[in-house]
Formats: sequence, C-alpha cells, structure tokens
Amino acid sequence: MLSTLGKNGVVESLTAARRYRVAVDLHRRFHSVPVVRPPWQCQGGIVSASFAIRSLTTAVPPRPAKSSTGTAPQDIPTTASRKNKVELRPGPVKPSKTPPAVAPVSKAPAAAHVAPTPHTSTSPSTPVSSTESLVEATKHDFEDASQHGILAPPPEGASWPRRLFHQAKEFFKFYMRGIKLIETNRRRARAMRDRVKAGGAPLTRWETRFISTNRTDIVKLVPFALIILVIEEIIPLIVLYAPFVLPSTCILPSQKDRIDAKRREKQKLYAANHKQVLEQLRRRALEDPSVPMNTLLDHGAAGPVGGLLCLSTLGPAALQLRRIKRQLAAIVEDDAVLKRESLGQRLTQAEMRDALEERGIITDGLPQKQWQTRLHWWLTHADVEGADPIRQRVLLVASSAVGRF
Repeated sequence: MLSTLGKNGVVESLTAARRYRVAVDLHRRFHSVPVVRPPWQCQGGIVSASFAIRSLTTAVPPRPAKSSTGTAPQDIPTTASRKNKVELRPGPVKPSKTPPAVAPVSKAPAAAHVAPTPHTSTSPSTPVSSTESLVEATKHDFEDASQHGILAPPPEGASWPRRLFHQAKEFFKFYMRGIKLIETNRRRARAMRDRVKAGGAPLTRWETRFISTNRTDIVKLVPFALIILVIEEIIPLIVLYAPFVLPSTCILPSQKDRIDAKRREKQKLYAANHKQVLEQLRRRALEDPSVPMNTLLDHGAAGPVGGLLCLSTLGPAALQLRRIKRQLAAIVEDDAVLKRESLGQRLTQAEMRDALEERGIITDGLPQKQWQTRLHWWLTHADVEGADPIRQRVLLVASSAVGRF
C-alpha cells in the first residue's frame, strides 16, 4: 500500500511539473506578469496546479513602458471604450449655450455705410421711464428741501418703509403749513390796502405783486386742499404736468426751479417755431398803426403771442385773445410802477428776470448785464402818445421775439 501511494505521488508530481513547464512557456509567450512557483515549493500541489491552469485562461494586460523620468504614464481612457448614457426619463431639451458668431471686420470704404438695425421699443418702456423720472424728481425735491431746512431729514439707519412714511409725513406737514400761510398772507395784504385807504404811502411794486399773488392763492386753495385730503400721492405728478394748480406757498425751491425752466423752454420754442408769423405781425403793426389789436391777432398770431407771455394756448382764439388782453393790462400797471421806481433799478436779479419773462423777453442765453438794458428798452417804448397801450405792447413782444430792439 505504501508503494502504491509512493508511485501515485511520483506520478502526480511529474504531471504537475509538466503542467508547470507548459504554463511557464505560455507565460513567456504572452508576457504574463505573475510568476507561478513550482508546485513542490507550494504547500499544496493541487492549488498551485489550479492557479497555473487559471493563469492560462485569464487575459493579463501588458505592463506600461516606463518613461525616461522613471514615472509610469497614466492610462488615458478612450471614448470608444465608454458607453453612451441612456436617459430613461429625459427632460426638456435645453438650447445649447454656444457663443454668437462674431462677424469678421471688413475693410470696406467709408462710403459703404451699413444702416443699423432699428431698435424696437416695447410699450411698457414709456411708463417705466416716466415712473423712474417721477421717483427721482420726488427724491431730489425732498433732499434739496432737507438741505434748506424746510423738511426734516429721515432718521439715520431707518428702514425703507420708515423712510417712506417719514417722507410722506413731512410733505403733508409742509402742505398744511403752506395752507395756513395763505391765510397769514391774506391778513398782511388786507393791512396794506387799509394803509393806502387811510392815506398812507402808496403800494410798492413788491406789495402790489404780493397782493396779486395772495389773491391767486386763495382761488387755488379749495381744490388743492381737497387733493391733499383725498389723493396726496398725485401731488408730484401735478408739480410735473400741472404746476398752475399749486399755490405759491406750497411749492418747494427745487420744484419752482423746475417750473421756471419749463416755462423758459416753452418761450424759446414759441419764438423759434413761429418766427415768421411774429415777423409778419410786427410789419403789419408798423405799416398801419390804425389796425386794432383784434385784427392784428386774427391770423394765427394769438397762440405765439400767448406762448411768449407764458399763457395757456388752449381754447379758441377769442379765449386766447382775452388772456392776452388781461395779461397786458396788468403789465401796463406794472410798467407805471417800475417807471416810478427808477425804471426797475431796485429790482434783484430774480425779480428782473421774472419781469422780462412776463413781457415775453427771452432771458436764456442773455447775459445778466443786458437784462437792465432790455427792461429799459421796454419801458421807454411801451407808452406812445395817442397809441393803444395794449396794442403797443403786442408790437414790443413780437419785436423782441424776432430780435428787433
């Protein structure tokens, strides 16, 4: 029995050695990495033999060649070895974010001009811009009034709702003070008239204009008070588009500057756009002094003359003519007061400019040194013996508009 076991062990060892030699030959042929030890160096011959047979069926990748620096290069996966990802629940296809193609710059001559593409504006753009201008104007008015000490600035570090509430409260307080000031001015105007009736000093130009302004504010008081109590939020819109509704005591300094700038711009536009009509009016008035004023202004000249006098040009010609006569009648009285007060030499710069603009004389672009000269020209030519004072002043308005002094 022992001899049989010995013979079987020898046979198995020979068989394992033969298999090992075959495995080594195949390994050398295919550059196999692992080196299989002979079965007699292993603890179990059957395990070594099975590992040798398994190495024949396993594909071993070749070793990467070492570079000259001694570091092995990394394997770069190829796109062919990857499988495309299959989306089981695909979402909506998104447009590709490819940058727009830049057109090459052509070296064309300057004459070959390409017309630009017209910009098409959408309808909501106009309201947005108007809203932005209104907000900016209101903000500027509040800041300017705060710097002048008219309105109290908001507390530092206040939130946006608190600042907005503070601003609305300050505007409301300012308008209420303006309404109370109208009543105070009414008492002062009555005291001035009582002084004259009692045989005191006559009214000066400043007092005359103060009484006239207070009378106009009283007329505007009731509708303005209703606006404050009902819809105070539209007052900035009134300042921009209907400033004639506001009493003089309820206008901030920055708002007055904006109103005056728009009035001067209106004067310039009427003088530039109706220069030919005003020149014809001037020639007709000089050629025939007997032509009445109604005839002079019946050929479309009432609108330009009213625009130069800072009057409203709405309504029929008869209504425009009535406004012009009333304005020029007040100017006749004002001219008499100015002649009595040294031809307006006591006026300040602001009063001098207002006097010229009320007479249709454009002051934009005119040096301040010439303001006194223009007013002197008006006062010396306004009253002609035997001539209608209102008609004569219409001639002066047309002459100043066309630059004939």
